[in-house]
Amino acid sequence: MRMKIFEKKIITMLLVLISGHCATVYGQEKVLDARQESIVFIASQMALGEQEVVKTAVVQGLDAGLSVNEIKEVMIQLYAYAGFPRSLNAIATLENIIKERKSKGINDREGKAASAVVFDSSKFQYGKDVQTKLTGSTATGAPQRFAPVIDTFLKEHLFADVFSRDVLDYQTREIATIAALASMTGVEGQLRSHLNVGKNVGLTEAQLRRIAFLIAVKVGWQQGNAVTGNLDSMFKSGGTRLMATVNGVTVEKVTFPNRKIAIVANVFYPAGFEKGRKYPAILIGHPAGGVKEQTAGIYAQQLSEKGFITLAFDASYQGESGGEPRFLEDPAIRVEDFRAATDYLSIHTSVDPERIGVLGICAGGGFAIKAAETEHRLKAVATVSMVDLGQLRREGLAGVLKPQMQQRLDAVAQQRTREANGEPIRYVNYVFNTPDEIPAGATGMYKEGYDYYRTPRGQHPNSQNKYVFTSLDKLMNFTALDHVEMIAPRPLLLIAGKNADSRYFSDKAYASAGGPKELFEVTGASHIDLYDRPAYVSQAVARLSEFFNKHLK
Repeated sequence: MRMKIFEKKIITMLLVLISGHCATVYGQEKVLDARQESIVFIASQMALGEQEVVKTAVVQGLDAGLSVNEIKEVMIQLYAYAGFPRSLNAIATLENIIKERKSKGINDREGKAASAVVFDSSKFQYGKDVQTKLTGSTATGAPQRFAPVIDTFLKEHLFADVFSRDVLDYQTREIATIAALASMTGVEGQLRSHLNVGKNVGLTEAQLRRIAFLIAVKVGWQQGNAVTGNLDSMFKSGGTRLMATVNGVTVEKVTFPNRKIAIVANVFYPAGFEKGRKYPAILIGHPAGGVKEQTAGIYAQQLSEKGFITLAFDASYQGESGGEPRFLEDPAIRVEDFRAATDYLSIHTSVDPERIGVLGICAGGGFAIKAAETEHRLKAVATVSMVDLGQLRREGLAGVLKPQMQQRLDAVAQQRTREANGEPIRYVNYVFNTPDEIPAGATGMYKEGYDYYRTPRGQHPNSQNKYVFTSLDKLMNFTALDHVEMIAPRPLLLIAGKNADSRYFSDKAYASAGGPKELFEVTGASHIDLYDRPAYVSQAVARLSEFFNKHLK
């Protein structure tokens, strides 16, 4: 038992480590610091021109340690790439943020101002020298030959006046430029050029792939994928890096699209993995408020040890996955995440598309069932501690909130009006944040949720214990279990703890399902015990392994 607990801790530590790395198509180690990553966010959103998101990016940058002048310098430089209107609007947004923060007692660091520059020769020659240093060439492009004055502007203003300003170094300027160009359309040639410039000024492949990953998450999967394609050509590699966990399992971080949103997932490969072989695969959805590194990652690891390729993903708007506003809970999108994960596994070169199963945990179980009702590529369906998040939000656990349903929806309506008038998004917690918040006599999920999510037992920095309050109008209109019978004749396995206060959701699904079906009870286990307690998880994994081995032959 001690060894099992030790292995569980090792797995958890490795998953936390993996969450800071980006393998496969979007990059490798997290080799940009928080300030550099903030510049990617600021530059990309400035290029897109959405000032509310620019505001979010700027605040994150200031909190990450960027000075006012560093952010201002990014915005000044990018007028040459994104245009004066984008630059002026972003600068105005920055000024308003500084004033607003100052009124709240936050005095942001002004930072270094640009030093005066004396051009020893001519400004044109200075700019030409800078351009040559950046690009590695003295060649003049066809547009400059056709309109020579633009070459003068390029050298004398951009590369002399702007790039001579010493607030930012060349690497930082290229991070900003690449991020801006990657977010825009119709500038593919310039993007390729600046990726090469980034390499010339010392940005590593890992750093450039990290930028691609951040663009995928912050802007969109398609834009990030375009950067990655260029990097694959530039470096003649796929950028793949597998990280070892325990028992021979290796993990790869991947992204795939749910429409425009980039979903970030960890793919687990079993010991002795052979590239030319086709494996059965299981995609795994996490609980509400959770992320892929928590219980979903534990089950992914242990099922991979049984010989499956497994995929644990962050839901849209959650964890490392993209989507704005952050922490939105939209059940339609959550269900679509499972389809998008199925898309990814269906075309994976090492997955047999006829042997894909799904496992959903807690709210992920309800979303998995909803997706599987009509997603026939999922050949076997399983849940652990399943809940219907729609019913749970309408009625509360065991119906305790049902009398307050209309008043809660009134509050949502009022909040939507406030936000339409420009007030900030309201967030609420999934679980209690501190022991003092737990009411006397609280039991079950209400008490255990704090213990798992807000203590070292299961806490993860990407699981921030909040969701958008106005998500409730969408959640309360959702029902996961209204057509469970449509899963048949594909098999359904429901695993629940005998002591779980959420057990009635699994009972309801079992009663509604066709066949084959099974309700597997774990004696002594509560709802959250099945998230990570080795004595209970091992029983669940053993039954899941038997189930998937039988039905994903």
